[in-house]
Amino acid sequence: MVTVIISHECKNYSDWRKVFDADEVNRSKAGFKSTGVYHSVDNANKITIIGEAPSVEAIKGFMANPALKEAMEKGGVIGMPDVKILSKV
Repeated sequence: MVTVIISHECKNYSDWRKVFDADEVNRSKAGFKSTGVYHSVDNANKITIIGEAPSVEAIKGFMANPALKEAMEKGGVIGMPDVKILSKV
C-alpha cells in the first residue's frame, strides 16, 4: 500500500468537484481510494487529493490512463498535477 498526494489547480472548484465525483469508477478500478480532498485556504481552485493505492504500479497505471486525462480536461485542471507517491516508514 502506498500513500498518494496529488495537487493541481483547476479553473473552478465546483465544476471540478462534479467531474471528480463522477470519476469514482475509474479510481476504484485502479484501486485508488481517496481519503481526503482539500483546497488551499488562499485559493479554493488549488486542490490536493490524498489517498491510497495498492502499489506504485497501480497508481502509475491510473495516472497514465487516458480516461483520467479526459476527466482532468473536462474538470478544468490547469497544467500537470504534482504527484507524490509515498511509503510509510
